[in-house]
Amino acid sequence: MNPSTKRTPRSLEDVWRRREEILKILLADEPLLIGSVYDTLRRCGNPTCRCAGRPTHRQTLLIFTKAGRRYCRFVRQADAPLLREAAERYRLWRQALREFLTLQNRERELLKVQIRKRAMPLK
Repeated sequence: MNPSTKRTPRSLEDVWRRREEILKILLADEPLLIGSVYDTLRRCGNPTCRCAGRPTHRQTLLIFTKAGRRYCRFVRQADAPLLREAAERYRLWRQALREFLTLQNRERELLKVQIRKRAMPLK
C-alpha cells in the first residue's frame, strides 16, 4: 500500500476503495515521530583523538520542533533504528494525508458530474 500512487480514480467506487486503503495508514496505531533522524560526523573534544583534525565520530541526531522552537538531541545507537522507523512512518502518514485530501477533491468533482447528469433539463 503505497500512498504515492499517482493514478487518478475514474469512478466513485475507485475513490472509495482507495480512501479505505489510505484510512488504514492514517488510523494505524503504530507510533509516529514528528522529526528527523540522521547520522553526522562530530569531534569529541579530546585534543589527542584522531578526530582533532577532522570529524570522525559517527553520532545520530534527532531534530524536532516544539512550541515553535527547533531542538537537536543526541540519540543512543540502540534507539536509532526504532526512531528512524517512526520518522519514516510519519513521512508516509503525511503523504497519505495529502492523497486523502486529493481524493476528497476528486470525489467532489465526480459527484458534481453526477448531479449534472441527473439534472432535469429546463425549457
